[in-house]
Amino acid sequence: MSRTALTRTNLLLETGKVRRLRKALQSRSNSEAVRRVIDERLAVEAGLQALQDLRKLGGPEDVFGRAPAKRR
Repeated sequence: MSRTALTRTNLLLETGKVRRLRKALQSRSNSEAVRRVIDERLAVEAGLQALQDLRKLGGPEDVFGRAPAKRR
């Protein structure tokens, strides 16, 4: 994880869910678990945005000619 400025924020979270999250991620702290989930979600959003941008440009080019024909 990169060294960026952190700020203290108070959150109301369900204890059981945070415990399960920490266990699943093998995190050392609640803060680490929450930061990792935030980073993962932001990465998903960036990927979805890239796919939408690619779709607006007409989609990827099928250079091998293996994809089925587009339905319109």
